[in-house]
Amino acid sequence: MLNLDLIDNLYAGLTKEQQQELIGLLFKKSKQTMSYFRRTKDISLSKLEVLADFFHMPLDYFRVGSSFRANNVSGNNNTVGNVSVNTNLMIENESLRKQLEALQDVVKAKDDTLAAKDALIHSLQERLNPSVK
Repeated sequence: MLNLDLIDNLYAGLTKEQQQELIGLLFKKSKQTMSYFRRTKDISLSKLEVLADFFHMPLDYFRVGSSFRANNVSGNNNTVGNVSVNTNLMIENESLRKQLEALQDVVKAKDDTLAAKDALIHSLQERLNPSVK
């Protein structure tokens, strides 16, 4: 069962821009709002994955009675639910580590491309002017 209070409080803690971004990710071009989850009391796996990815949390985190070890956190004078600070930080760190590795791969590929370009230029210059080395 979906922890609707947790979703409402996480959403309420976002800036207006972040709220609009999340709504756009969840509902694309439809006119739905976050109250959709309260009305339907249901969520598709794809929407749950969008929420989990947006908040950098595992899918099970959004279930009522989630088994994640945590501390209670309050928001808007209501208990939000259990938030595992260590788990969230580990997930975010893992995500950032993967992004860093991807960027390092891009930089290496660009360096390799530049080295190949320099070698080609040097080779062409040697062909045009054999006396230049």
